[in-house]
Amino acid sequence: MKKLILLFFIILVSFSIKINAQNAQSIFLDNLESFERLAKNKNESISLNKVYEARKFLIDITGITYKMEQPFDMPVFPPDKTIKKWRSWFEKNKDLLYYDEKEKEVKVIKK
Repeated sequence: MKKLILLFFIILVSFSIKINAQNAQSIFLDNLESFERLAKNKNESISLNKVYEARKFLIDITGITYKMEQPFDMPVFPPDKTIKKWRSWFEKNKDLLYYDEKEKEVKVIKK
């Protein structure tokens, strides 16, 4: 009976870890896809709050920043090459993302 309870506990923990990682990946993609949609359709509507939050989130998680490339660019909108770098970072590191329930934020497992 103890072995069965232990097995159930292990399965439950591994299931919750997988859900936790999937939630973190979903949050990351939600932020990234906001910019990917804007890059494809410049007329897309998005709130400036979402833009600022997504920009901060992606920079904080990936460490990939950018500078304005043209004099009249708004500093919150990243260039296409930065969006591609963020996508590439995600593809390489998505398994390291997790959602910290205590702090209510996405984090990266340090290698």
